[in-house]
Amino acid sequence: MNESPQQLATNCLEVHGIPERIPELDGLRGVAVLVVVLHHISQSFPEGAVGGTLRLWLAVTHAGWTGVDIFFALSGFLITRILLGTRNRPHYYRNFYARRVLRLMPPYLIMLVLIATLVPGSGRFLALSVVYLANFSALFGIPMSYGPLWSLAIEEHYYLIWPWLVRFLNRRVLAAVGILLCFSTPVFRYYAQTHGFFNPYFSWFRFDGLMWGSLSAVVVTAPNSSRRIIRWWSVTVGSIGAFIYVVGAMMGAMGRNSLLGSTIVFGAVAMATTGVIGLAALGELRALWAPLRSRVLRYLGDISYWIYLIHALIVETACTLAKELIADRHLTVDWSVCLAITAIVAVLVVASGAMVRRWVEMPFLRLKQRFR
Repeated sequence: MNESPQQLATNCLEVHGIPERIPELDGLRGVAVLVVVLHHISQSFPEGAVGGTLRLWLAVTHAGWTGVDIFFALSGFLITRILLGTRNRPHYYRNFYARRVLRLMPPYLIMLVLIATLVPGSGRFLALSVVYLANFSALFGIPMSYGPLWSLAIEEHYYLIWPWLVRFLNRRVLAAVGILLCFSTPVFRYYAQTHGFFNPYFSWFRFDGLMWGSLSAVVVTAPNSSRRIIRWWSVTVGSIGAFIYVVGAMMGAMGRNSLLGSTIVFGAVAMATTGVIGLAALGELRALWAPLRSRVLRYLGDISYWIYLIHALIVETACTLAKELIADRHLTVDWSVCLAITAIVAVLVVASGAMVRRWVEMPFLRLKQRFR
């Protein structure tokens, strides 16, 4: 019996031997949130670090902001895969947006309450955050009172636009739109940087990260794709992205505030992530994926949403208390201080993540079954 286009789109993962849930991607999400947390520790770490090794560690972890671009690529892949598999079903929009609300809103609202309670002077910023405009706070002359919310706003803007394109465009046109955005966005960033109006938090400067992941989903789920095509796509795009990032880092030009860095670093990280996603989907090179399949990283991936929401508040509080203690007791800023701060942050973010996952997220996630 011939299959309909909808059935082909839904079953193509089985044809390629790709499971509905790819465990390595949970681990990759855990890596992303881990490097973001370490980045914010390095940003807030007390000054006066003793020892070259410690200073090197803080410098390396400072690049952990690239974890956000890993999240973007993952989100683009996962969301587009869902949209492509359901775009011919009834209640396409209702189901998609209902499931997004159930997934994202309960922890997000709790976080907004915490910010309102614990971050003085955040009222106007919270008003923007309620409608997912945190990343545009500079346009309104409002300080960004709580940093992590900017990337969530970008993802929400993506959710507002991309499902409509997936619904009405065929795969080739959809891929063409994705490619156009992937290559035009860095050009736009370069132009904005050279003309003095670049802001790395604005959505139109960061859509290429989500688009690389979305393109990967188009390739992986295409009925006429083969494992060889998926492998070629993943290796080629991933290798180019990794090469660009490594060469740029060796040149010392990959800072997000530098001209070269702001132009290519975001897309390069997303491209490298796309390569990992594609190869993980194929299940190849499993020896290399063993760390990503570990229970620790996969669990961090499961609770990564809340960790990402809460970590900056915990890191800032821990580092502020450490700075006061160091000043009062004239302590040396060494590895023991770094390990103590990291351990405290780790315990608090993981414990709170476990509680939110169990008592807040899971009850709402079970309701998603009503919108299939």
